[in-house]
Amino acid sequence: MFINWAHFIIPKFSLILTLIANPIFIYLIHTEKSFQFGSYKYLLLFFAIFNLIAAIFDTLVPCYVHIYRYSAVYFILDGPFFEKSRIGEFLVAGRCALIGGTYGVLNSHFVYRFLSLNNHHFVNQYFLPYGLILSVLWVLFHFFSWAIITDLLMLPDLASRNYARESFEKIYGSMENLSMKIAIYSEVSTEKVVDSWLGTSWVTLLNSYSVVLYFVLGYKIMTSLSRGLDYMSPRTLLMQRRLFYALAIQTVIPICVSFMPTVFVSYGAALGIHVFR
Repeated sequence: MFINWAHFIIPKFSLILTLIANPIFIYLIHTEKSFQFGSYKYLLLFFAIFNLIAAIFDTLVPCYVHIYRYSAVYFILDGPFFEKSRIGEFLVAGRCALIGGTYGVLNSHFVYRFLSLNNHHFVNQYFLPYGLILSVLWVLFHFFSWAIITDLLMLPDLASRNYARESFEKIYGSMENLSMKIAIYSEVSTEKVVDSWLGTSWVTLLNSYSVVLYFVLGYKIMTSLSRGLDYMSPRTLLMQRRLFYALAIQTVIPICVSFMPTVFVSYGAALGIHVFR
């Protein structure tokens, strides 16, 4: 199904850029000698690998969102999982759950930066392998909890499809053979409404605690760097500031392009407000 050129081109263009940039990034981290990353380089490598996986996932499972009254329909545009199947439905939930995985990655970076400034002996002693394993497990928890909960609670059953059918099919054609997930917040059975709110509440909790964590730890990190640290040389302190500034920029992007659109779409549908497609 072709929606518009932006949705057709952007994921593929992003995949090409990711396949070029991340291997170079991995090579530079692996070969860097003068700029001592320490154990932090393993988190950077994990971040690069996650970017590669996410870009491939985004290309194979390109999703679109349709809002009708109190419902939000998430469906696959094209690709190998375009046609309706149970696997395709789970992959729609998984594609949305990549947002949660991104927050998990950033959470681990903020915690590492905070601990490296305030308890660097603990980080040096335990991060490899325990901290790195915990970081990977935390990202997997974010991803799979989001994917499984939304997959189970936002089932595209016949009643859900019929609710949005007329509006959907006027724009996209038949919805019968599409893999999708549907959240409906009113005007249907109580069970369906409760399920949709439970799934949305869990997603909101993951998003919100992550954003709060960024601001709280970000403030504490910035305060520590501003007052200086006795055990760090001026050069090391400068490196820590640059790493934090880079992390701050990496955090602003998903907040603007993931967190805010997710909130607008979910709660726009919940309040019956037609936002953007």
